[in-house]
Amino acid sequence: MPKYNYKCVACNKEWTRWSSMDDPSLECSYCFSKKVKKIPSIFFVIKNDEHEKKTSSKQNVVEHIEENRKILKEIKQESGKDIGIKDV
Repeated sequence: MPKYNYKCVACNKEWTRWSSMDDPSLECSYCFSKKVKKIPSIFFVIKNDEHEKKTSSKQNVVEHIEENRKILKEIKQESGKDIGIKDV
């Protein structure tokens, strides 16, 4: 639920409240007037590298799986040569 800043048109008071985007029951906390407007608030975004880490971790796992498949294929081919089997 987002936090919004409000201002009462009737009494000119300002306050902050956690509410849904379309809260129909909004009224002034001081004079209880229904003449309330949202005040644009300043916000900033903190860059979150967590998503990038998860993506790179996933890619890392995929690369290890592919590498392990190659190693297993080589082992299989080598073991087939030891017992005289062509193209395993």
